[in-house]
Amino acid sequence: MDNNTEKEITPVPEQPPAQEPPEQKKQRKRLPAIYWGYLMLLAVTLTLFSFYALKADDTTFSFELKKMELPSYALAAASGREAVPDSAAPAEAVAESAAEPVEQVWADTAAVIKEKHYNYPFADEPDDDSCSVRFLLIGDSMNEFLRIRLNDYCIANGYKMHCVIWYGSSTKQYGTCDTLAHFIRKFKPTYVLLTIGANELFIRDIIKHRTPYVQHIINQIGNIPFVWVGPPNWKNDTGINELILSHVGSSRYFESKKLSFKRCSDGAHPTKSSAFNWMDEIASYLSTSALHPVVMNHPDTTYNKIPHTTILKMVR
Repeated sequence: MDNNTEKEITPVPEQPPAQEPPEQKKQRKRLPAIYWGYLMLLAVTLTLFSFYALKADDTTFSFELKKMELPSYALAAASGREAVPDSAAPAEAVAESAAEPVEQVWADTAAVIKEKHYNYPFADEPDDDSCSVRFLLIGDSMNEFLRIRLNDYCIANGYKMHCVIWYGSSTKQYGTCDTLAHFIRKFKPTYVLLTIGANELFIRDIIKHRTPYVQHIINQIGNIPFVWVGPPNWKNDTGINELILSHVGSSRYFESKKLSFKRCSDGAHPTKSSAFNWMDEIASYLSTSALHPVVMNHPDTTYNKIPHTTILKMVR
């Protein structure tokens, strides 16, 4: 045989690609367990976020408040004379003795607002009159954090509470209308806590100009036990603490300016934790030093729950 003879090359048939076992192929498409955990966590987070975003809080209504003058002040302004308030007369008696034009000025604040300036329904659900203690915490923006801590005490001691916050208010606002009397009638508290005065630290001649307002505020409370919580001074005041103390006495006045506070960025409002400590001191005072003491057992935990709150805002 001739070695130079060209050999015939037989083509090798092309082999198909190797197939993976079905079990291995299925396993490669499956996500790792940790990714499923992340997806479940994301789903739960979105569900909770949607629930709390859509869930209404306990701030049942908010409205703008038009100033309602006391009849004696309105009548004096109309006649050009100085008003001399009768500190012993209740608000209803003062209203009945006012002249006809003044009666149009003096009115139940909330009723007028509901009729003319209010777009949300009032909460008219009956309160639990059987509860031994029903607090009304009413005043200015200092109640923002105080209300949460007071609610801790109410939950721990089986009490009820309502809170009213009138942003930017002072004794002048509360002392020239019947807003306080309205919420006393509405919520029927057995104990009133006032937090009014933080917006009046630097008023000149405050005792001269604010005394009638303080008297009218006290008159609206009547014989209901109350404590006036003084402002948390961040600077020396011009007499607001002295003014209130002189009218209510040390057994119905908690002097907050003696405490130390950590402040928010505005330099005035206590931080949440500092406000909680503030409420702890107030609770201790209510238990031991108030004219009408009330049991305030320290709560074992912080529920961090906003109580039933009414927001008042002044018309600009």
